[in-house]
Amino acid sequence: MKGRGGRRHPRTSPSSAELWRRYSRRFPHYFWGEETRLASVLLAGAHDSRVVDVDGKEYIDLTSQWGTNNVGNVHPKVLRATQEALARYGFLIYFIAPHLPMLDLADKLLEVRPSPNLTRVFLELSGTGAAEGAVKYAVEVAERPVVLSFMGQYHGLSIGMGMVGALSSHERRHWEAYGGGAVHAPYPVPIRRPKGMTPDEYGGWVLDYIRDELLAHVVSPERVAGTIFEPVALEAGVWIPPKSFVRGLRSLCDEHGWAYIDDEVEAGVGRTGKMWAIEHFSVAPDLVAIGKGLSGGLLPISAVLGTEKMMAEKEVAAGTTFGGHPAACVAASATIDLLREERIIPRSAALGRRALARAKEWERFDSVAEVRGLGLCLGVELHDRRGNPDPAAARRVFFDCVRRGVIPLWNYGDCVLRVQPPLTIPADELDRALDVLELALRRAGRPSAS
Repeated sequence: MKGRGGRRHPRTSPSSAELWRRYSRRFPHYFWGEETRLASVLLAGAHDSRVVDVDGKEYIDLTSQWGTNNVGNVHPKVLRATQEALARYGFLIYFIAPHLPMLDLADKLLEVRPSPNLTRVFLELSGTGAAEGAVKYAVEVAERPVVLSFMGQYHGLSIGMGMVGALSSHERRHWEAYGGGAVHAPYPVPIRRPKGMTPDEYGGWVLDYIRDELLAHVVSPERVAGTIFEPVALEAGVWIPPKSFVRGLRSLCDEHGWAYIDDEVEAGVGRTGKMWAIEHFSVAPDLVAIGKGLSGGLLPISAVLGTEKMMAEKEVAAGTTFGGHPAACVAASATIDLLREERIIPRSAALGRRALARAKEWERFDSVAEVRGLGLCLGVELHDRRGNPDPAAARRVFFDCVRRGVIPLWNYGDCVLRVQPPLTIPADELDRALDVLELALRRAGRPSAS
């Protein structure tokens, strides 16, 4: 990156202003509202850990395109395998007959599974589809109608998963009456704990709340099919729960015969410094939803891993036309091979520890309430001087970074900025991006006198 504004490439035609006008007239408001327009970034290309806009400006991508490009944008090894598969297979639907790429991918997924009790693979198209498929297996196998979820969790934007998840009331508006199949408990993120509680005590309090309040007054435990849980909740702002809580939740599932559904759609495939986020907690799930980074960012594909009980003892009607696309299966297999052969995950874990150590120093800024992270994902939470979440400050920092050629990950209206670059990002490039983010944070709030 040259200078503060990023490297320039030849300008594309027509102008960005004309393209933005076309964009705003073609797509729903959700995609082109005020915040998106203000960013003024309309992309014309991508490579490695960079993206390029239509005016030829290059940016360091700290988003991995929302966690899909864990091995970088357009990795040549994954691209070659995908192109060859498209030429050979085109599209084959596995409902008519299984194909070789889906069998190869199933073998590779089971080679890297987080627990040996996972023996079956179901292929889907999207992360939402994987989470929904896992819930469907849990409910139909148990013949119980209710799922326990957690506040602040994101499992997708379909009607069904929008009700199971509870990322924000804004995303559930107009659909509140459709949520009868899910009950929600607090997610024990340490920064939200009541004063005087340790993180472990807060986790224990949440488990007691589930037992003493939800199961006593809201739903009987024998009506619950399972719990769906993000062991590291990235969309909520890189929430990392106490280990004792995650293990206690497993014990609660065992006590009542519930399925433990591990949502790894965004935190999986190496993002947290291990292949799967659940591996940090030494807990064996019954179902695992996988998506986003599985195919190296080239084609959409997702998967569910399950136990024999969940996937082999009872027929469950689940699937989608393009789930298990042959070329997507090949891309996913190539991505898994790449991660393992080039030891990308251990290298990214070390890089993440180094980045977190540096970023923790930003807590001296008045605007920064906490920096937290695991692997190559960091969350920087901004509060105002009264200690309240400050999305306006996060917004200023985000646009300051964009103007300087760096794109962090920010949910519009949230107070947390995230750093989730490709796992393959060069160390010096990550350092330059953190320099820009630090400068923007410094401008948002002067260092406190300490």
